[in-house]
Amino acid sequence: MRSAVTVLLPAALFAGLLGSAAPAFAGTDEDGLLIPSARSEAVDYWTTGGAGVKEAAEQALLGSDEDIKKFLDDAPKIQYDDDYVDASRVINAGGPAVQDAAKAALLGTPDDLHAFLKDGWKAPLAQDQQVEASKVINYGGAGVQAAGKAALQGSAADIEKFLDTGQYDARETDNEVAVSKLINSGGPNVKAAGKLALQGTPDDIDEFLEVGQFTARDRDQEHATIEQLTEQAEAAGKQAQEATDKAEADSAKAIAAAAQAEKAAAKAAKETAAAKNDSKMAAYKAKQAADAARQAAAAAQTAIGAANEATHSARIAALAAAQTASAAAVAADAAEDAYNSAIAAGKDKGQAGAAAEQAKKARAAAGMAKKSGLAAQKAGDASKAAANAAKAARSAGGNADAAAESADEADAAAEAAGIHSGEAKAAAAETRRHASEANRAADAAEALANKSAAAAYEARDYANSAAEHADKAADAADAAAKFAGTAAEAAKLATTHAAAAKDAADTATNAAGTAHKVFGIAREAEAEDLITRTNAAIELAKTQDLSTNQAGSETAGLVVQARQLDDAQTALAAEAAKPDADTAALAAKGRQLALDAMKSRGPWVRQAAADALAGSDEDVLTFLRTGWDQAKQQETRDAVTDLSTNSPYESVRTAAAAALEGDNKTVSGFFTTGQYDAGVVDMEVEVSKLVNAGGPGVQENGKAALADGSGKALAAFLASGQYSARNADEQVEASKLVNDGGPEVQAAAKVAIAGPADALHDFITVGQYMAERQDQLAATHVAQVTGLVAQADAISATAQQNSWLAAKAAFEANGAAGEAQDAATRAHDSAVKASGYAHDADTSADKAQVSANNAAKSATTARNAAATADRAAADANESAAQAQWSANYAYTSAASANSSAAQAKQDSLAAGKSANAAKADASAAWQRTIDLRNQEEAAASKAAAAARKQEAEAAKKPRCVPRYREGGVDYELLRCVKNGGIVHTVPSNPTIIAIAWALTSTDTLVECRDNPTLAKCGEYVAMVIPGFGEFKALKGLEDFKYIKRVVEGTRLGKIGQLGEIALKEGKPLGKEGAPLVHEVTQDELDQVANGIREKFGAPDRVTEVPGKGSVETWNFDGGNVNYRNFSGTAGAGDTTIDFTKDLIKELGLKRYHVPRG
Repeated sequence: MRSAVTVLLPAALFAGLLGSAAPAFAGTDEDGLLIPSARSEAVDYWTTGGAGVKEAAEQALLGSDEDIKKFLDDAPKIQYDDDYVDASRVINAGGPAVQDAAKAALLGTPDDLHAFLKDGWKAPLAQDQQVEASKVINYGGAGVQAAGKAALQGSAADIEKFLDTGQYDARETDNEVAVSKLINSGGPNVKAAGKLALQGTPDDIDEFLEVGQFTARDRDQEHATIEQLTEQAEAAGKQAQEATDKAEADSAKAIAAAAQAEKAAAKAAKETAAAKNDSKMAAYKAKQAADAARQAAAAAQTAIGAANEATHSARIAALAAAQTASAAAVAADAAEDAYNSAIAAGKDKGQAGAAAEQAKKARAAAGMAKKSGLAAQKAGDASKAAANAAKAARSAGGNADAAAESADEADAAAEAAGIHSGEAKAAAAETRRHASEANRAADAAEALANKSAAAAYEARDYANSAAEHADKAADAADAAAKFAGTAAEAAKLATTHAAAAKDAADTATNAAGTAHKVFGIAREAEAEDLITRTNAAIELAKTQDLSTNQAGSETAGLVVQARQLDDAQTALAAEAAKPDADTAALAAKGRQLALDAMKSRGPWVRQAAADALAGSDEDVLTFLRTGWDQAKQQETRDAVTDLSTNSPYESVRTAAAAALEGDNKTVSGFFTTGQYDAGVVDMEVEVSKLVNAGGPGVQENGKAALADGSGKALAAFLASGQYSARNADEQVEASKLVNDGGPEVQAAAKVAIAGPADALHDFITVGQYMAERQDQLAATHVAQVTGLVAQADAISATAQQNSWLAAKAAFEANGAAGEAQDAATRAHDSAVKASGYAHDADTSADKAQVSANNAAKSATTARNAAATADRAAADANESAAQAQWSANYAYTSAASANSSAAQAKQDSLAAGKSANAAKADASAAWQRTIDLRNQEEAAASKAAAAARKQEAEAAKKPRCVPRYREGGVDYELLRCVKNGGIVHTVPSNPTIIAIAWALTSTDTLVECRDNPTLAKCGEYVAMVIPGFGEFKALKGLEDFKYIKRVVEGTRLGKIGQLGEIALKEGKPLGKEGAPLVHEVTQDELDQVANGIREKFGAPDRVTEVPGKGSVETWNFDGGNVNYRNFSGTAGAGDTTIDFTKDLIKELGLKRYHVPRG
């Protein structure tokens, strides 16, 4: 936001501004508007193009006019290569239909690829969303099913809404219903815990259903019935299948994406080698090889996700097997009871009723055991399929390795051609790391899933055997009840029943043994799950750290270069002032200077540099002589204007406003030193607060700044020093947790230490508490399953007790007193064992309750910490967003002012005015534009802030460590890795560049540039400024949103969006009045213009046309959109929207025109 103070620039600056390089144009159109030159088109390509196009445009802009012509001719082919990589990226995120469409496009013609990226992805995406909605319905409760079915009957938007929010709302309702049922049927502790959960948050309800109900039931001294065990086994089997579905989907994605990335990398490597005599071509081909290798790395991460889901399926299948084994033991025990009742009824008619009742129970238990066996069968099948998915995913690792090889080859070829970037080599190394972990995880997951499947099948067999025993026992009990006390061969039948009872008891014992076995497998799976998540997270953290360090190096390099550019410009300006200057040679040096300035300097210098690059040799010399200095002066004045309104210190705001009343020297002096002197007292207060609240490192560095006492020392600590000091303190804290924490805390701490500074800060402030909760939940789960196994042991021991009691009765019936006594002793021994196992189960229940209580406390701590962190992140995020918005606004202001000045000059010359008069008109147009922009900025800034706030509130999504791009408080440290995260390259941050420019010595910056580590770049790499990159999870609708973000971010995707706005059902609006020109109403034109503003933001420049109106321009990769509002010409002007270059072909439209009158 600019100051409310009117900024009146000195007259000398007015005059000089038109001495700078004005935008270059090739001529004028029928309305007298300037037409961009070929070089100007190349600058637009450099600004908007992909990796290959940008590199090729850069090489052309440093060359001759012939180089420019060749680049513009070759641009479509280079764009195709960039498009190919874009489409490859979609495969890794898309569902089956999108994958198939993308693969077909990649294997097809350039037109096929073009059609897919433009809008051909939409129909398959909708198809994938339908399939995803069906899956959610299949695995959901009644409410989810009803909401999902309703969405499927509606539009694509209804399905998207269901996937985005509807399913979660419905799931919360389903969970509330489930809790209510448990309250109605449970004991006192279950009722109390359930009611408490319903009074809490949805997270509290989830935790009750996942953990609390079981610990509460144990406190009620209730053990799971066979019906409950069967229900749990069925639910586990369903979960195992869901995990397998995800594993198969991730595996398919990884295989397809890695294969395409490998092809793209091989193609780029081959073309790099073929360009050995063309360094320009080799440079951008090597970049494309690096990009393809990075896509292969992302595919390897998806393969890790597949392995992780396979391990998850194995773990859940093992749990289903344990529950089935316990159900088998219960069924076998029911068979025991039935056989004993049959024996008793054979001797005593009065036992007939009891025998009939036991027969019913045995039959019911048999039915449950069969259902449980079927659940184990399904869980085993799911685990087996997961093993196959993990095995298949291994090929993704192989293709990723191949892509890395190609990237290395491309790097070597680029080196041979004289390009020493090393980007492809670094990408290759990164890809190999991810591929190696993908292969390890796939092998481990396959082995575990196969082992779990075998255990599930074994549990199935014992459940079926127990069911058979229970059915036979029920038949025996029914027969005994029918002929109670009358059987002539009661003694013989008693012996037969006793033998059958012994078989049933042995089945129970074997089932309990299987429960032990699968418990061991489940623990193995849990351990492997943690290893896979941790290793994958560490690899991602390393990639983030490398990206952050590389960004630090690039930032330092940019600032070093930016400082050196002033000296270079001074030298070149001196050369340009000589009467015998070599114009061509000097222009070549000037273009290099301008291009470097485009990468590192502020908005006004960048725009002046862009105009110079777009112009002639003489334009470049004008830029060197006067344009640079004038743009720099305006930039400094802008910065001080920002301080006058945005500085957090009243003293600085007041002093800045006063400085703005002075000349350029006054403004420059205030910016360089005055702002720091003015804010000393306020900054001392802030530093003291940080010292009082900080750790040892923060205290030491803060006290040093206070002892120094200078404004710059205090500002440096506040802007950056506090963060590097805090990071050192947090490194110490995290290292302690690696040694002292539980398994999840240790793993999360290792990940945090391996990553960048902001990830570590996230872990210390929030993540450690969530990881601690995960440890407590894991302990609760282990205690519960241990109790389940102990319960199975107790039941099997009771079954053995009953079998010996049956044997005792049989021996007594046959008059074998000695054998009967021995059987009674064995029955007593089994009873003692059963009592011990029951005690073990109770002990496990107590442990589970303690862990669950601790988990609840950790969750509360974590939620509170997350809320605090979210508030801080929201403030920091808004600050960074505002800085970026201000930079963009300044850039478009510069572009608009320069364009308006150039148009005014051209109009004056066309009207026959003198050169001096035209220059004066241009100066006036420039000032009018700046005045207008300054007047509009406050409202525009406020509107942008409101839009950001609204967007943040509408996007309350769970966060992934370590980025804060999306809001929400559901922080889970390893969510991204578990669900297949993706890392994006860190962009430069204007705030960090500004801090480095103002407060960091050149020597320090050079060290950081050459050795980009936290130790060397700590002054600003350690700053926790959100927006410094992304670390996204791909889950549920986020997958689909990611696809949309990827495709809509491509050049063809943007053109596709433009077509949605400008066309109706693929056809232009209105009626055709001339070829490619359509007449529309003013309302239709306004609708299109507003749609463009809403989708693509403010125009890249606004050109004021004297006596007519204005032209708003949006730049696209391959063309522009120009909205000409000439309606102010006394009713005689036109209002049009013009489409240029490639956009004409893409839209089948050149102009929308509102007829006069």
